[in-house]
Amino acid sequence: MKKILKNIFSIIFQIMLLLLSVTLPLFAFNFDTSNMLTVVSLLFAILIGFFIAAATSNYLRLQTLISDEDASLMSIFDLIKIIQPSVEKKCSDLIDKYMIAALDYDQLDYFMATSTEFNNLSSMINKVSPSDGKGVTLLQNLQDVKGNIVSIRQEALVLVKRAVTSRHWFILISLAVIISIVLLGLRDGSMLVSSLVGLTLIALYQTLNLLYKIDSNTFLADKLAYEVPQKVFLTIGQTKYYPESVMNEELRKSLEKENYRVGFYKDFSKSMEKRIKMIKKAKQANVS
Repeated sequence: MKKILKNIFSIIFQIMLLLLSVTLPLFAFNFDTSNMLTVVSLLFAILIGFFIAAATSNYLRLQTLISDEDASLMSIFDLIKIIQPSVEKKCSDLIDKYMIAALDYDQLDYFMATSTEFNNLSSMINKVSPSDGKGVTLLQNLQDVKGNIVSIRQEALVLVKRAVTSRHWFILISLAVIISIVLLGLRDGSMLVSSLVGLTLIALYQTLNLLYKIDSNTFLADKLAYEVPQKVFLTIGQTKYYPESVMNEELRKSLEKENYRVGFYKDFSKSMEKRIKMIKKAKQANVS
């Protein structure tokens, strides 16, 4: 619901920018604005380029870490099936709970909120006892994979921190406002010029919005956070899982020929308590 409201607000705001450039009364400055516009635009371009590069670097690294973590979880399950087959079901359930907890969040910064689930999985791994000589040989590999996930989580805790602080946002927004005001003062009353100014204002807004999405790890988050991890569920013998917030007609249609689970939260803003419903190919199952 929040995403829908944000998208609606964003569209309305952009329409307002376009209308502002067309309907706002003409005004002019008593000084030459060309030099000011050049300096401010150059400064804005340099700063926005720097911050987008820094945020993108963190974002891409975070994607890699999440992919590595998913691969490591699948490796853990495969190793445990060989080392101690008797705990295969327990391992599957713990990984399943960890992945569901990770998908409870609509961004890629779930690492801080899944400590309990990961600690339970880690404790189970530490108690694994090899059933034969082959299991003894692979036990060290299992511990190495677990250690890799620990390293991934530690590095991710640093990367999820935003590169653009509130002070930086103040500078960027101030520069964008200055550019916008100067551009509005350059209108000559023609619809073409007013429209071009309006489109430029929208471009400034979209540039800032892009930086925000990258810096907050929400850029392509739906695809990365909800589609890629489904391979983990399939590997551990569980059905796919999606939070209710990401379910849309396109996704439902793509899942028509398979079973999957959906998490419904009672009050997401105050509690993570939820019920999980199994959605079957042709009909819905009871709440689990």
